Amino acid sequence: LKGNGRFQTSKDSVRTWDQGFGGFNPCNLPSVLMEPTGCTVEEVLQVLRLVYVLSKETSHNWEDSTFEVPADEFISKKITTKLVQQLQDPLVLSSGAQPDWCEYLTYSCPMIFPFETRKLYFTCTAFGASRSIVWLQNQRDISLERNRGPSPRRDDPHEYRIGRLKHERVKVPRGDHLLDWAMQVLKVHAARKSILEVEFTDEEGTGLGPTLEFFTLVAAELQRRDLKLWLCNDDLKDSSTTKVESGRAKPPGYYISNTYGLFPAPLPQDSDIIEIVVCYFHFLGMFLAKALQDNRLVDLPLSRPFLKLMCHGEVLSKIKDREAISSPSVAAMVSSFTEDDLYVVLSEEQHKKTKKYKKSLPEPSYAWFHDILGFEDFLEVNEFQAKFLSQLQELASKKHLILADRSLSKEDRINQLKNLSIPMQNPGMAVKIEDLTLTFQYFPPSKVYGFTAIDLKPGGENLEVSLDNVEEYVELMTDFCLHTGIRKQMEAFKAGFNIVFPMEKLGAFCPEEVRLMLCGDQNPSWTKEDILAFTEPKLGFTRESCGFQNFVNVLVKMDGKERKSFLQFATGCSSLPPGGLANLHPRLTIVRKVDATDGSYPSVNTCAHYLKLPDYSSEEIMKERLLAATREKGFHLN
Repeated sequence: LKGNGRFQTSKDSVRTWDQGFGGFNPCNLPSVLMEPTGCTVEEVLQVLRLVYVLSKETSHNWEDSTFEVPADEFISKKITTKLVQQLQDPLVLSSGAQPDWCEYLTYSCPMIFPFETRKLYFTCTAFGASRSIVWLQNQRDISLERNRGPSPRRDDPHEYRIGRLKHERVKVPRGDHLLDWAMQVLKVHAARKSILEVEFTDEEGTGLGPTLEFFTLVAAELQRRDLKLWLCNDDLKDSSTTKVESGRAKPPGYYISNTYGLFPAPLPQDSDIIEIVVCYFHFLGMFLAKALQDNRLVDLPLSRPFLKLMCHGEVLSKIKDREAISSPSVAAMVSSFTEDDLYVVLSEEQHKKTKKYKKSLPEPSYAWFHDILGFEDFLEVNEFQAKFLSQLQELASKKHLILADRSLSKEDRINQLKNLSIPMQNPGMAVKIEDLTLTFQYFPPSKVYGFTAIDLKPGGENLEVSLDNVEEYVELMTDFCLHTGIRKQMEAFKAGFNIVFPMEKLGAFCPEEVRLMLCGDQNPSWTKEDILAFTEPKLGFTRESCGFQNFVNVLVKMDGKERKSFLQFATGCSSLPPGGLANLHPRLTIVRKVDATDGSYPSVNTCAHYLKLPDYSSEEIMKERLLAATREKGFHLN
């Protein structure tokens, strides 16, 4: 914790732990802790994990950030260097013979490695030996190119190369059935280790550009409201038309547009709807895994809780599970109370029926993700319903406080319980829970799902929510929305994902990092300095050329949608890789289009990021022609 301001050290004084945590004097420690030996590596890692948990809990839950440790302080440069050295050994990497500590530390202590190193380990080890060998050869080629400079490449005749990855090329038609074609393509291709290349029927474009557009178009199709995949609300339907890369405007509400992103809609698990939805989620798993494997970015606004499921929970929660550190769950948001207390609220007959019903229930079977999401995730994807359930939970907490107060008589308890109510939005107004006439049913927020209600328990339609059973209602509703109602969807998603590579390989990352790997920078931004530094004017343009300066000004003045459209036109993908233009490879090259006038349009080679731009007479004409070109879909301006 050096340099963090939490410990003060000097040559002539003992260490003190200030900021209100009390004094710390090493002389007062037990003798066994003063000995220089006796501490295993696992014990050191355990302490490190505990300090990490304490730091994160402090920063999230306490106003006083006394023990908040910067993330950089946990990174070990020496261990990071050793891990990178292991990945640079051709024999070790190609045979998958890395020492056990590499994977163990990457997943059990991810905080000691920077994101770039964990991503490097993932890229080298997640996709099999063939991908690892080709990655090694590509890294060697990049190194040779850097050292060789501008001179032409000469292959060493004595060099032995394993070979390049196989590229499998398919042709698909554009149009309303693109998603069906994509499902058929991945059904055949997902299990293969070759690189998928896509061309569009009756179009000239080949290679990276059409492939990236294919992934972009499929990502847009997966956001359709009529597929019934994602949680949506009819009351919050987007009122604007939406244009995707097909170039055709869609009516309001055609695509789901949520501020929090996409999260699976809870559905009846025994309905006809679920069978179709499960097929789409199985495809979604293959699609996202293939995008990661082939290093394709997809512009899919997945919610943080869904990404959390993909990486099997937050790093913090996984460490807490490893160290058996408990956290309050949804079911434990209120205090427990004794069997005797129940008689204050329930009659003896009601109590016997409740006890008999609980005994008759079968042992619950849990899905692989049942303990990953919590109430804060529910609040993120369904704020209105989660806040209402939180109010009911507060009501239950007040009930338990009354029941736990032994100074009250039985009559006083009953009177206070009768006066409990839920505050309304209008100040001074409140309503009793019985007046809400709630039943043990889930009502979907949209008509698109094709059902009006589903019982949360047998006979839920006829069972009213009251002060007696409000905790059970909150628990069942939360469980249905985060677990049982999305179980088949997530089981199918994981099964599809695992066809390409094991989803557990994402366990070394947090949700935000998985989003970066999948989607890149979904809100691309750049400055004039970025464009000048990370683009290359050539063949008729220099950095001082009036035409190139106009191009820079046009890009700087673009809004968010225009930037995404320009990237889609120039690179085939509407997102930038992590790090922005600096990490766009190959770099965007701008050349002067010969024999072009003000009436001409720009053209592009998306595979090489090669923009052929006429030297327009003014900045206004350039902007008009460039934006018009971005709206032209297909590979006719290629």
